[in-house]
Amino acid sequence: MSVPHWMSRLYNRVSKGWRPNFQATDNMTSSSSSFYYNELRRALSEQSFGLTRYDVARQYTAHEASAFVTLLEGTTLKVSLNARGYRFDGGQTLESIEGLLQSVSPMYLQKRRDTLFAKLQDLQ
Repeated sequence: MSVPHWMSRLYNRVSKGWRPNFQATDNMTSSSSSFYYNELRRALSEQSFGLTRYDVARQYTAHEASAFVTLLEGTTLKVSLNARGYRFDGGQTLESIEGLLQSVSPMYLQKRRDTLFAKLQDLQ
């Protein structure tokens, strides 16, 4: 089983001497740095081709971040990222944002296929 990208990044930060800010509270604001906040923003940005919109919440903790994601179908879900992985509104937890989006959005899956196919066509 492969290790999720976000978990590898966390391990690399910790193993290089990174230490969390122990003065932070459980209700940190956007001026503080959070691995989960930054990782969720990055992951959703990379998948924005298959989303109508996303808004990462400015309120997060040192252990979790969340965002509201509007799928191509028009449905809006709350997506959270924590040490276990990505999770949507009471649904199962998955290792990748791609897996989560594929499980809830057939239009995302089709858009992802179309985008990959177009990139392959550009290589020819």
